[in-house]
Amino acid sequence: MKALLIAEDEQTIKTLVPEIKNSGAEPIVYKWLLKALDNVEEIAPDLVIISTSEYPRHWKTFVQFTKSGIGGVVPKVILYNSRPMSDDEKSKARSLGVFGMFNSLDERGLEELKNYLSGKNDGAFGFIAGGTKFEFAFTNPKSECLVTGSVKKIDSQRIEFECDLPSLVKNLKAGDWIQNATFGQNKIYKSASAKVLSNDKVLELKLT
Repeated sequence: MKALLIAEDEQTIKTLVPEIKNSGAEPIVYKWLLKALDNVEEIAPDLVIISTSEYPRHWKTFVQFTKSGIGGVVPKVILYNSRPMSDDEKSKARSLGVFGMFNSLDERGLEELKNYLSGKNDGAFGFIAGGTKFEFAFTNPKSECLVTGSVKKIDSQRIEFECDLPSLVKNLKAGDWIQNATFGQNKIYKSASAKVLSNDKVLELKLT
């Protein structure tokens, strides 16, 4: 397994590289995110760790690019947040299908990373059973806008979704595919995709 670490801070690199090696993965370090983006197809990493505080704008570009599959690889992305993320950034991370995140280089943070690397943790946004409130958010494939709202009904893999801003989904029609979405409950999420079944007063979707 190849793990791409994107970070500039030397202490961050010195701390995380041994953890990656101990997991049995091959660490590949880039200090320039845009350079890593240029080379991601050649690197073909299985997993990417990005230090978000060092690339506050570009980490989203990187995640969106790799999750689209345009670069030929779709790695699991883990965010290292040395500074707290805003709720808006967390929402964007979920909508982009981020696998997980950890917030420190202390014992607790490194234990979270170890769990991600070992497969013991399905990710901070990984789906688990239980609870009653379902949540769904996605990126409109035609406009690239983030769409939020509430799940009104769920039956097997079909959901009825009421958008917070209906104008953001007017251009969607039956048969359209949504690739970048998140679905879950109790603030636990996983990456998902969906097919539009109908778009009337509510958006009816089939999760895939």
